[in-house]
Amino acid sequence: MKNNLLLLASEQDVYALVGPTCTGKTKFALELAKKYPFEIISADSRLVYKGMDIGTSKPSSEERKRIPHYMIDLIKPNEEYSVGLYKKEAQRRVNEIFLKDKIPFFVGGTGLYLNTILLGLDTPQIKPDLSLRRQFKDKSQEELYQELKRLDQKACETIHKNDNFRTIRALEVIYKTNKLFSSLKKRVKPLFQVVWIGLTYHDREVHTKRIKRRTENFCNDGFIDEVKTLLQNYGELDLFKRTIGYAEAIDYLRGRTNKDQMIEKITLHTKQFAKRQMTWFRANKEIHWIYLDKINYDKTLKSIEKDIV
Repeated sequence: MKNNLLLLASEQDVYALVGPTCTGKTKFALELAKKYPFEIISADSRLVYKGMDIGTSKPSSEERKRIPHYMIDLIKPNEEYSVGLYKKEAQRRVNEIFLKDKIPFFVGGTGLYLNTILLGLDTPQIKPDLSLRRQFKDKSQEELYQELKRLDQKACETIHKNDNFRTIRALEVIYKTNKLFSSLKKRVKPLFQVVWIGLTYHDREVHTKRIKRRTENFCNDGFIDEVKTLLQNYGELDLFKRTIGYAEAIDYLRGRTNKDQMIEKITLHTKQFAKRQMTWFRANKEIHWIYLDKINYDKTLKSIEKDIV
């Protein structure tokens, strides 16, 4: 790390610890923040929601008291949120951290959030249209994706065929602006110099075993009760249905699957999601990847620190 932290702040350098889900990013970030003047900015699209704690592996309140965290517990699950709001709020937090002579440390796996704030990806500032979204509910994801492909083939190059949320968002923007969604997304000069550090696995089976172990742990550690409380407070929101873990837990609570089947489905869907995350991250050639199946915890920590010192 540069000796003069004030100089570092003035040059607007930030750090980012990224990678697919279930790679220990939060744990490593907390450990690093004990040693370096980091304050953590979450880059996870689900951590912004209050009450979605266990199923998202959200840092505990105790951990957040020890190390300042931002972009967590911003809104209720029944409130609207967007990448535009994330970018605006994250930018404000970055400036506040610099003013304290601290260093912003982005941690998370939501590629769109990271690219928007750190790589200068500029997204359309179009407010959600609830009436239009209600119309979309009558169509399957396959029908919606085919419609997007018909209207904007280029947009489908960056939106997965199973990504209902981003498919709907792209269609919404197209219908409201009469312009191609892909044409409205552009890059501007990034505001920061970023040191990118990535955590992942060479061996997908090793990663899958870790995913299953984590799933079993949180399913035995109050997750089902968390989902029950969310359903009591908000009902079966679309947000829950498109969030891995919560969707499968709802099926379990409704008697459509048993507990073992729920765990298997969460594991499978998380594995598939991790693969999609890596497809997104591989486009960023600046990320220095550290492979967790090759070294233990202590060596991983030292390897990350080589990118910091």
